[in-house]
Amino acid sequence: MRRTISFIGRMVCIGLLAIMTACSSDENGTQALTLQVKVLLPEGFTGNGNVGQKVALTKSGQEYTATTDEQGVATFEGVIPDIYDLTTSWEITPEQYMEMTGVEVQNENYTISGSLMKQTIVSSGTLQLQTIATVKQSLIISKIYYAGSKDLNNKNYGAGKYVEFYNNSDQAVNIAGLYFGLIESDASPAYMLGTTPDYLYLKQIFRFPTTGRTEIQPGETVLVANSAIDHTQAATQEKNLSEADFEVKQADNTNNPAIPAVDLIYTAFSNITSMNLVQSGPCSMVLFNTTENIADWERVYKEGASKGTLYVKMPIKYVMDGVECLKNTSTGVDTNKKRLYDYIDAGFINIQAITGYNGEVVYRKVEKTDNGRKILMDTNNSSNDFAVSDDINIREYK
Repeated sequence: MRRTISFIGRMVCIGLLAIMTACSSDENGTQALTLQVKVLLPEGFTGNGNVGQKVALTKSGQEYTATTDEQGVATFEGVIPDIYDLTTSWEITPEQYMEMTGVEVQNENYTISGSLMKQTIVSSGTLQLQTIATVKQSLIISKIYYAGSKDLNNKNYGAGKYVEFYNNSDQAVNIAGLYFGLIESDASPAYMLGTTPDYLYLKQIFRFPTTGRTEIQPGETVLVANSAIDHTQAATQEKNLSEADFEVKQADNTNNPAIPAVDLIYTAFSNITSMNLVQSGPCSMVLFNTTENIADWERVYKEGASKGTLYVKMPIKYVMDGVECLKNTSTGVDTNKKRLYDYIDAGFINIQAITGYNGEVVYRKVEKTDNGRKILMDTNNSSNDFAVSDDINIREYK
């Protein structure tokens, strides 16, 4: 969920390398399989950093884990044929980075991660799981409330949507002039992954102001609200956002004049100036920084179209962090509709409600606490890092 060190690992072609004899059968006659996962270090890395690392095998919310052996292979026994996601991630220090690459870096920790999504496992064999290395960012996207809820009259309520950012480091962070953008949310991606690997397509772009509160201390949260008022008066699942740090000012006068505004740099919709957080998803977003003039960036229609909605074609190299929020459906989440490459977000998160309006929030889980400061999970994989809650408070993490 941040910028990559090596772009070689963007698109990894993975397949079963060997077919082995099935090991046993369950009571229904389905053959239980043995699956081995070979974890490959990022390109340019050497050593045994892939030894003793956890690999997760998940299906329909169920997770199975195995640890890599001296050859970097994790073995899963008794696997029932089905469609699975595989992920792995771990952190390394600057010293370990130097040891594995020969490149000296300063004051930066790294995450090594990899994923294989929607793998059809029908026979015993071996999969190769390629990993990439990314800088562990200080400022991260930590919470997105896009579902909305029901008001006191049981009608749909979407005015209380908000986003939180969190300083996950041990040093102050300056947010002045940083941007965050909402990825296009068409029923199908405007451009499928791999079509234009150097770009993302944004429907809205906002910028933090260069005056006012710009320095964020370690463990502090920045809350950006669509409407910085007390929403609990209208809907029981909503929050009091009257003390938000920033507000997206709207033309309908539902604003709080006491709360400073974020700058709206671009919106693809002439009648929408608030954050277009789609209540059911997809609702993916990125945090980025650039000195380029965004007005000079190309505006494009979705692939193959000559009219319709215009999206900003954003150079992907400026991404600092990203979170993939996908839409749940009656048949589950379609990961073929991912907008973010694995080196930005190797997984995804989603609310359970198919149509939204159930008060669910997606938020980062707490990895550990250091002298009272919560350190949130940031393994470059939202499937690992995020959870869903319908009762978590603003600025709260657990």
